[in-house]
Amino acid sequence: MPEKPPSDPADSSARDVRNTRDIEALKVFTHPLRLRVLRLLRSEGPATASGLARVLGTTPSLISYHLRAMAKHGFIAEDPEASSDGRERRWIALNDLRFSTADFTGDEVAVEIADAVVLTAHADVADLFEKSLRHVKGMGLDWQNASFSAAPALRLSAAELLALYEELFTVVDRYRGRAEDTDADGGRRERVQLELLGFPYAP
Repeated sequence: MPEKPPSDPADSSARDVRNTRDIEALKVFTHPLRLRVLRLLRSEGPATASGLARVLGTTPSLISYHLRAMAKHGFIAEDPEASSDGRERRWIALNDLRFSTADFTGDEVAVEIADAVVLTAHADVADLFEKSLRHVKGMGLDWQNASFSAAPALRLSAAELLALYEELFTVVDRYRGRAEDTDADGGRRERVQLELLGFPYAP
């Protein structure tokens, strides 16, 4: 099953996706905190370890450790536009994460790691969704009406499912990179997680 890129990059001009075939690089994301760090860097742009730690409720030293692991495999890097005056490093996301378990066919260990990353990612989103059920109730009717969960059941070929994925992300791409705090009508922007899944199943 492919793990598609998350829909939260910081740059709307292009979807920076590296199809990851290096199992050591993929192994980086068996830790859910790294997925959250990448999500924040993609959605909100450059950040320091201290800033990320405040948002995620952990320590700068722990975040720094995870940042170094992600940087080692090219998912993030130090911001080249950050000042070099000795202050804390600022980090930027370079790539979304995309991989297919099919790339690891024949390597049982690699397939297990790839499956673990898929399950880690979806467990993390499930945790976000559970928290959002409580959070959105205090955000007013506009957000309660706008939030959605849908699970249409379709009959498709593999080619049709892939085409659907590409069409959906064409739409998603139009909404990327909206860093301003408000929209054109003055509506407040919030962090939004969009989870897209498409897979064959046995009833």
